[in-house]
Amino acid sequence: MRKALLTIGLLCFISLVYSQKSGYDISFHQIFDNREYFSDYGFPQTIFGARLDASMLFMVDSVHSFAAGFNYLYEHGSSIMALVPQVNLYYRFNKPRLKMVFGSFPRRNRLDFSPAFLNDTLNYYRSNVEGAFISYSKGLGEVSGFIDWTGRVSEDTRETFLAGLRASLTIKGFFVEPAFLMYHNARSRNPNDTIPLQDNGIFSLLAGYRIMNIEVPYELSISTGYISSYNRFRPAGFTRGEGMISNIDLRYTIFGLKGVYYIGTPIDFSYGDPFYRSGNYGRLDLFTDPFRNASVESKIGWSFHFVPGEGIHHSQQILISVTF
Repeated sequence: MRKALLTIGLLCFISLVYSQKSGYDISFHQIFDNREYFSDYGFPQTIFGARLDASMLFMVDSVHSFAAGFNYLYEHGSSIMALVPQVNLYYRFNKPRLKMVFGSFPRRNRLDFSPAFLNDTLNYYRSNVEGAFISYSKGLGEVSGFIDWTGRVSEDTRETFLAGLRASLTIKGFFVEPAFLMYHNARSRNPNDTIPLQDNGIFSLLAGYRIMNIEVPYELSISTGYISSYNRFRPAGFTRGEGMISNIDLRYTIFGLKGVYYIGTPIDFSYGDPFYRSGNYGRLDLFTDPFRNASVESKIGWSFHFVPGEGIHHSQQILISVTF
């Protein structure tokens, strides 16, 4: 770990000397997520900690830049190095229509997938994407894709990666949004690794309507559509899940309401929220953002999780992000 920090420091020094312009990207995140689940699909836990995300930015010109730094989550009550810091080290290409990032970079404000695809805890414990992200927008449409490399094959590591695509087409508030993720989980080189290669993926196609008024501010988004997953361990056959999912997202000044309901057969995706494996799941989030301004984003909320036969589970969140 010391060698990694020394390497980052050396890169920062060299870039400061040779880059035309330099700056910084620093943010602080306070996390409190208390989950009272008592369910066959989720387990009770309290996630309580603070994250520091700090990088030096080196601008080559208005399009090309480079960043080096780290992000570190300290879980309250643990030892200092209980969680190993993650390295921020990436190249960024930034134009109005085309944006690209390569390296190890924060996922925040880049990967906008629902919890059925990517569960909430990824933002806490794996806040970086390690690979690439590309986004292109023109007129009414936008498409983005990424790959997140999570394991290089070795004697004790399976070769794994997560990759996905997401697109949107909006016309006068009406939108269509397809999304797809796949997870590749191949065997390691260890002959004692008897778990076969896994093929796992999830797809959705949503249609809806969105309206907003920045001056109030007010925003309403409603959507409904089809969602499906597949999973298999070779050479066995595929198991599939599919159904209908509906969403509502309402924001008014500092208050918000977000709801989702899924009905169908079990959705099984390794990185998704496990509640969707029930085949019948609803969630309602009530929250407020009392500290909102240009540099501070907050969420103080209460979430209710509905699974037939299990009753109502609930969780509470206090999330605060400060950008310097």
